[in-house]
Amino acid sequence: MNLKIAICDDDKVICSQIENMILRYANTSSFHVTINIFYDGSSFIDHVQGEYDNYDLIYLDIEMDELNGVDVGIAIRSELRDHKIQIVYVSGTGQYDRQLFDVQPLLFIPKPIEESKLVKSIDLAIEKLEVMPKLYHYKKRKEYFNVRMEDIIYFENSGRNVKVTTFDGTDKFVGNIKDVGKELQPYGFIKISQSVVVNYLFVSKYSREEIILINKEKISIPKNKRNEVKEQFLRESDKHL
Repeated sequence: MNLKIAICDDDKVICSQIENMILRYANTSSFHVTINIFYDGSSFIDHVQGEYDNYDLIYLDIEMDELNGVDVGIAIRSELRDHKIQIVYVSGTGQYDRQLFDVQPLLFIPKPIEESKLVKSIDLAIEKLEVMPKLYHYKKRKEYFNVRMEDIIYFENSGRNVKVTTFDGTDKFVGNIKDVGKELQPYGFIKISQSVVVNYLFVSKYSREEIILINKEKISIPKNKRNEVKEQFLRESDKHL
């Protein structure tokens, strides 16, 4: 499993401590991890509003100056409408504001942080994420959209935009098809060319020269990509044996 984790705490020592604990656990477990660190709540919110990184888990300090952990959590749930990200609150006190329960946090971890409790929070987050439908997130202007990955047939480059085709139709958003392909490769999506990424589950026929999708669309495979595409298909086929 690939986990994308954010750490948001105005104490750099605590951030480093959490990061090191996560990396130690990842090195002995079966998940891969990407970690981003933020030293205040505003920078985290600005980042996700601008880029909308698809974080799975955030370790969030409650007692930060300016924008505290309560406000950040409410912004995640209410403004960003993100109910997928698992929030673990980290606090130096035993008092928790009643507003926190509206944020639906996964856990509370007191400071000083015990590594066993942090490991428990990762295990619990993974358990919840594995039973949740996988969602692909994208942004159009100031609006955010979620699409179930199991409903996506393919992505296609369209100038400065990426077109996404699902059973419900098509939509476009500003993006880079290369980034889309890299992000979705762990979830069974195959990069057919420089401009097309398809969902393996919706390929009804595959040959060296082309694929035919379940909606009858045909997509040619460039000569210089045929060996690479074949390797991707074999890898995905092995997963479904």
